[in-house]
Amino acid sequence: MKNLIQDTLNKIKTEHIAPEPRWKFLLRKAGAWALVGSVILLGAAAIAVAYYLISQLDWDLYRFTSRSAIAYTLPMVPYFWFILLGLFILAAFFGVRRTESGYRFNGLWVVALVVAGILLTGFFMARAGLGSRLDHMMRGVPFYARSIETKEKQWMQPEEGFLAGTVLSASEDAIGLDDLAGERWNVKVDEKTLVRPAADVSTGQMIKVIGTKQSARDFSAAEIRPWAGRGMAGAVSGQDKGCEKTGSCGNRGGMMRGR
Repeated sequence: MKNLIQDTLNKIKTEHIAPEPRWKFLLRKAGAWALVGSVILLGAAAIAVAYYLISQLDWDLYRFTSRSAIAYTLPMVPYFWFILLGLFILAAFFGVRRTESGYRFNGLWVVALVVAGILLTGFFMARAGLGSRLDHMMRGVPFYARSIETKEKQWMQPEEGFLAGTVLSASEDAIGLDDLAGERWNVKVDEKTLVRPAADVSTGQMIKVIGTKQSARDFSAAEIRPWAGRGMAGAVSGQDKGCEKTGSCGNRGGMMRGR
């Protein structure tokens, strides 16, 4: 023991080892927690954007395709943001473990606290509209734009029966539509066309159309929805369900209101 003490003293003298200043310790401690906080904020941002993207989509459209609900839904999941979220959770977990007292906490508790912090912060970010802002900022990145399913992509598939754009004109049997790519369409409507109550089919308004592509620029409408709507819950509201059951939807009402 005496030799060990002497060796330690000699090492301190020869290597000029001195106590670390308190400010360095506090700075390192603050930096570790700042890193954890930053990672949690980034994870929350990923949650906010993922929620925004998911809430914009119409998840009931599989009913108008030949695919099953699962086959239609899986490609629309924003994997890009969920992968980032997983990485941020891992980074925050290891960040907490590296702090001064992080080793004292059970691993599952650390993960639970990190996830809770990310979800709670992400909820407030989403409510503040930060999800949509971050998504639109990222749209200029080619890889990002190709890797996510957007509302615009979902509704610009005329071959699949989905079309969207701005109304140029409206009559009893046709709608002139300028689609999201700037192409002009002639959308045919009749007494069987279901116009959702919230859809405003008047000049300058944006609408979504479900139907069948007839030719290069002709489209037959089976259903018309408002562009802005509860995509996450589908376009079928309580009022819509009720009128479908009774057969008194008043399909022409939406058209007449829009003109």
